[in-house]
Amino acid sequence: MRIFAAALALSLLAAPAFARTRSSNKGPRAGGYCAKSAVGTTSTDSKGNTLECKADKRGRARWTKK
Repeated sequence: MRIFAAALALSLLAAPAFARTRSSNKGPRAGGYCAKSAVGTTSTDSKGNTLECKADKRGRARWTKK
């Protein structure tokens, strides 16, 4: 039982190390999908690049670098 308790304690201490350190970015990024209503619009990503929402070869709306 002590071994089990020790293993549990060590795993709980190590768990935060495996967690994501930065929050996920929900903004536009090159290659990511955009809404069909946004086709033809431009935006900037987190790095400051200008992105344009265009339809790809299959007709899906995607952010592309301008």
